[in-house]
Amino acid sequence: MPNLVMVMPYRAFIGKARSEGFRISAIWDPAVADRLYGAHATRYLQDVRAQADDFRLVDFTDHAAYTEAIRAAVREFEADHVWHTGGEDTMMPAYEVAAELGKAVNPPASVALLNDKLAMRTLLRDKGISSVRFATARCWQDVAGLLADFTLPVVVKPTTLAGSRGTFLLTDPADLPAWGDTLASYRYDGPLLVEEYLRGPEFSVETLTVRGVHHVIGVTRKLLGPLPHFVELGHIFPEPDTAETRAVAALAIELLDAVGYSCGPAHTEVILTGDGPALVESQARLGGDKIPQVAALATGFDMERGIFAALAGQAPRLDTPRKVGHIAYLSLPIGTLRSVSGLDEVRGLDFVDTLSFPFAAGDRIPETVNSKTRHGFVILTGADAAQVRARADQVRELIKVEVDTAVPAGQVVA
Repeated sequence: MPNLVMVMPYRAFIGKARSEGFRISAIWDPAVADRLYGAHATRYLQDVRAQADDFRLVDFTDHAAYTEAIRAAVREFEADHVWHTGGEDTMMPAYEVAAELGKAVNPPASVALLNDKLAMRTLLRDKGISSVRFATARCWQDVAGLLADFTLPVVVKPTTLAGSRGTFLLTDPADLPAWGDTLASYRYDGPLLVEEYLRGPEFSVETLTVRGVHHVIGVTRKLLGPLPHFVELGHIFPEPDTAETRAVAALAIELLDAVGYSCGPAHTEVILTGDGPALVESQARLGGDKIPQVAALATGFDMERGIFAALAGQAPRLDTPRKVGHIAYLSLPIGTLRSVSGLDEVRGLDFVDTLSFPFAAGDRIPETVNSKTRHGFVILTGADAAQVRARADQVRELIKVEVDTAVPAGQVVA
């Protein structure tokens, strides 16, 4: 039975790894768990500890302690592989140590090229793949001096933040200081990208790579919310198999080949412009926003378990999708929630799999500016894209909220 060190393994991943024959050493940071799970963090880590064969806690921001924890786990657990299954911000040290110890499933450079938006853009330019005009800035104050080479609007974004944080459609240079304030709120002071604005429907390509062969699990249609923040209102999986979606998927595979990705999941975002598909970005992980759960409902294929089958060298076995899955995000008035009704009625619908409504009476409903400030979601299924969108609208109509939209004392409205 192979031994696997997993950094930041989500609870469900451990059981799925064990079902593929792995013994697990789990490494977590309590501060990260607190950020993700709040009051439930302690219980969550207790559950991880109970399921894993070995369990370690370390501060991921302490580079020396973090990397030594991985080395110790590999040594004491006699690990065959190291795999980071969490967010991009702590991936690179794990993969660098894994490569140092001969336990890496991917070259660190391939992970860096996928996760770093500037590195990816530079590689694509150098290889002549899906060229998109871009420029780099050291700080937001430098962006104005780059705009003469572009036609407004342009997309401005940090090179390493995920979840749409800091990505902004800039139509007026006068908006730059406000964008700078947003970056500061994320404590981001790294390099920035200025990119031409790509117009067209947006997709993501979900893949699993096994021994260097990239298997397309499906193409997801992304439903974007109002600009300028590029926050998704939902995802529909799978997009029908057409010449256009095949071209979208082929471009994602070309990127994975170019970076030398050899094993595991990737989530690659592509816009279908009037001149053909163009790459937006990619990550060396499963797609967020519950896309694997939506895909499993549509196809019966468990991408999370598929990660560990891929590590064992087993290619995914895919059947024709049985239905279409949809995650639709709720959009509520901004203010203080007074009451809500209709939640039980929604949960009773036979096409609804999951309803998440994260607010209780008295909670403040924020403006949606990134993936963390959305207002809950429903996951449902239907026969086709038109039906799931209609069903999502039905759910939204059933949920009735009373919101006090008055601004709290002392709060300034921008």
